[in-house]
This record gives sequence, C-alpha cells and structure tokens, in this order.
Amino acid sequence: MKPFQTVKDFLMKEIGMALLGAALIFFWAGKSWAEKPLEKAILIVAFGTSVEKARVAYATVEQQVKEAFPDHRVEWAWSARTLLGTTPARMPSTQQALAKLGADGTEDVLVFSLHVIPGREYHDLIQTVKAFEGLPKGLKEIRLGPPLLHDTDSLKAAAAILVKNAATARKPGEALLLAGHGTHHPAGIYYPALQYYLSALDRNAFVGTIEGEPDFEEARAAMKSAGVKKVWLAPLMTVAGDHSRNDLFGPEAESWKRRLEADGFTVECVDRGLGEDRELISLWIKGLKDAAAPEKIRKVSP
Repeated sequence: MKPFQTVKDFLMKEIGMALLGAALIFFWAGKSWAEKPLEKAILIVAFGTSVEKARVAYATVEQQVKEAFPDHRVEWAWSARTLLGTTPARMPSTQQALAKLGADGTEDVLVFSLHVIPGREYHDLIQTVKAFEGLPKGLKEIRLGPPLLHDTDSLKAAAAILVKNAATARKPGEALLLAGHGTHHPAGIYYPALQYYLSALDRNAFVGTIEGEPDFEEARAAMKSAGVKKVWLAPLMTVAGDHSRNDLFGPEAESWKRRLEADGFTVECVDRGLGEDRELISLWIKGLKDAAAPEKIRKVSP
C-alpha cells in the first residue's frame, strides 16, 4: 500500500471521528438547551398616575402577581405619554420595556393589562405587542392578558365583587355610585353591561362615567328615581388618581361630590382604586393565566 494512501486513510478516519464527536456534542448541547427553562417575565402595563398615594394599588397588584407567578420576574411600563420618564424610577413605555426584555435575553413574556375595559388604550397595547412578535433575536413567546372586563363571566364576577367590597360600610337603602373614566370607543358598551349585572344583584348600585355613557346626569337621575338619600361614591378605575381627586371628590362646584350634595344627597367618598381589591386583582390574574395556557402561545388578541 502506498504511503500516501495510508496517510489519506488515516486522515479520513480522524476527520470522521471528529465529525462524530462534534455531532454528539451538538446533540447533547441541543438537548440541554431544549430542556433549559425559558427565562420568563411578566410586564405589567398600567396607564400610570402622578398621585403617589394612589400607587399603593400598583404595589398590591405586583405582590399578588408575584404570588401567582413565582417563576416569573415582574417588570412595569406605563402607557400615559405625559408620565413617561417620571417617578417611580423613570417608568418606561411599553415599547421601551419590551425592547429591553428582548435585549436582556428574556424569551417568554406575559403582558398583564391593568386596563378596566378593552378600549382604545388596550387596542393600542395589542398593536404594540404584535409588533414585537417574531423579531429576530427577540422575544420568542409573548402573550397578552385581557382587561378586567372582557366577557360575560368577567362582568358577572366583577359586579358581585364590587357590590360586596366597594363600600363595605354601606347600609341598605344607600346607593353605590361607581364612576368610570368612560370612552367614545365601542368598548364603552362594557359600562352599561356592568350596570345590567349590578342591577341584578343590587338595585341601588349604579355606574356613571366622566367621558361617555352612562354619564353623570343619567346616574344622578337613576338614583333620584330610586329615592336614595345617601350615596357612596367610588372610582371604577384601577387607581384613585387625578380623576378621583379632582373630577369626583374635588372641592370645585363641578366635581361629582359637590353636584350630588347640591342636589340634596349625602355623599361618602371611597378613595380606593380597583387595584386595591385583592378579589378584583385575582379576577385580572385569572384572565392572564388563561392567556398563558399552552394553546394560547403567540395568540395576542384575547
């Protein structure tokens, strides 16, 4: 046998063994990577508030989310442009927070919407989340939870919790007036829908909105027709922020409190946002868990 042939055979044998070894290395490494759990995060998206006291609701929400998802780290983003970059800790926008999560190597993100209804702000969030799907070297899995009120079951459950918890000192014959932000988006239908389920449980529970329907005048007329004398005024909002302090409870003659008092009602103010009620937070989290189910992977719309 020629020396060249012997050397060639030797090299081919060595190359073959090297390729086999490399294949085994990639096989086991690939298996290890596949079995390694994805780094998971929950991004809580809220409108935001400039009222520091109102942020107690956010702390309550974060604590409960961590209890429900102990294997996820929790991050925050605000959607209000006027509040971005302000305290606490220069809060980022949703886009900034998602980009940072992707850059940090996070692969699995659940986006927790703290919106009350699926209005314009929520639909903007859907578009933002969709824009981050499937980006090269970005987030591999991203799912969006629904707002608090998003279907018949959530409306029924929220109505029952609100009647029970919104004003615990309320006595029979006294009214509960839940004041929502309101919207001109088609999702404004959720406010009269909530009124429907509240009325089925408590004929003295009413809904009004600052911007939209039913408005203050409709709610006031309904309470007059019911013959109530005392009203418990509570925000139907995630936090008791600027709208609560000014539009609802403010000292100006145009506030809901002053207008009701001018009509002869005795008014008690409930300075507490929905995000401070653990049962309502659990209802929000239920929607997030439903979105996190395996069959919902990469499905953004609820």
